[in-house]
Amino acid sequence: MSNQYLSLRLKTTTQATRMRRPISTVAPTELIEPTAYLEGNELVTLTGIAMNFQDARTWDAYVERLARVPVSGILFNSGIAHPEVPGGLVDAGNRFDVPVLEVSPPVNLLQVHRLVNDTIQAEHYAVLRSSLELADACAELEARGTTLLELLERIRVVVGGEVGLIDSQGRMVASRPAGMHWQLPDAHTRRSSGEVSEHVRRLNPVRGGERFSIAVRSPQSESVLDPLLGPVGSIVSLHLNSAADYYNEENDRMRSMIERLRLPDADSPRYTKKLMRAAGFDPQKPTILITVRAGADPNDAWRMRIQFADLFPTLGLLETEHYSLLIGQNFNPDAAQTSVIQRLHKIAPRRPAIVTAPLLSTGSLRTAILASPRQLDRVNEPTAARHFDLPSVLATSLTKGGIEQALQFIRPLKTCDDDTNSDFITTLRAFLDADGSPTKTAAALFIHRNSLTYRLNRIGELLGVSLSTVDGKSTCAVALAVWEMQEEARLR
Repeated sequence: MSNQYLSLRLKTTTQATRMRRPISTVAPTELIEPTAYLEGNELVTLTGIAMNFQDARTWDAYVERLARVPVSGILFNSGIAHPEVPGGLVDAGNRFDVPVLEVSPPVNLLQVHRLVNDTIQAEHYAVLRSSLELADACAELEARGTTLLELLERIRVVVGGEVGLIDSQGRMVASRPAGMHWQLPDAHTRRSSGEVSEHVRRLNPVRGGERFSIAVRSPQSESVLDPLLGPVGSIVSLHLNSAADYYNEENDRMRSMIERLRLPDADSPRYTKKLMRAAGFDPQKPTILITVRAGADPNDAWRMRIQFADLFPTLGLLETEHYSLLIGQNFNPDAAQTSVIQRLHKIAPRRPAIVTAPLLSTGSLRTAILASPRQLDRVNEPTAARHFDLPSVLATSLTKGGIEQALQFIRPLKTCDDDTNSDFITTLRAFLDADGSPTKTAAALFIHRNSLTYRLNRIGELLGVSLSTVDGKSTCAVALAVWEMQEEARLR
């Protein structure tokens, strides 16, 4: 419309937002029913040679069919078969919100076709150049060792909107900006509303066939977004596959480190530090431990790791049957714990999770690794870790002799459970978790108070302590913590 040499005239009272619809191509046709040959966003051009009808209903039906495609607009060449644009066509364009434009001699449709096609080719070239430049920039980031969030941020800058990674169930894995919401019913749907386009680009499968997609919400049209995301989508797929491979290796290194840190004694701190360095951590730097209840999704822990990559430049993950441990370093010490808890409340508000404050030594990390799973059983949402957990502190400070004494102390319960299927260890754990409350313990175990009283008396007899005293409860708590730690290590 702005080209002064074409002298195009808009005949309908079309809003500016509707005029921003992109043109995919020019469709010259004199057919009264051309929709079978149209795919969407074409600029339909005609002279009206075969349209000498006066009935407004015929024009309405014609434009209504084009509006359903939908086409970008209708360009009518007056002065050939009609001295001016038929009024019925203009009225129908207003009724169905389809722009109707007029071109008249000495300008003809061929000149308009050339301009549109040259413009589309120039735009395609510009998009191709931008897509290659974006892919090159992301490839350089990937070569230097980047995160998924950095790749998404680079894409976001180019598309000028919101960018996220969604899984095969349509759930948001990571996004820029953070907190992007995606409401599409599935990953194959595309839609545009007003001045914003929503587009999904599927990626190659990763992690044993898991399918991810890049979701974009941008003021740019879908015809621009799709080719723009093509080359960079390959870089994101490469990153996800590399991350999956590294994740498997990282999980093995993390497992060795965690198993070593679970040991209550520290006879070889040098070896412990060696394992930490092998896992990518600096033993001299503060550490944060995140313990999260395992979810049903097999990719749940990996997705959780991606969510915290921007908060922790150094981040490791270990998956267990019941929970996942994430260890992070190189964070902002003033805001890391609060930021993690806030993000967990956004992505998994009802998932039990324990987040420690910065841990300043391997000893405090060892204690937290033992204490956090125990605290996880007492919460139902993301929660800050307790600063001091007596049974865990005592358990991690015991020597080998102290460990053996603790195991000997608790062994009568284990033997009785094995011989009579009595569940004394489960009863003792529930009793201690309920802070010695018989009512809460009986409710947790779904047993009668009389049955609980019998069990507690029998436990006291087997262990030789009184569970009604602080000393007896503390002794049992420490011994049980050591036994549970050893039992978990044995099962692994």
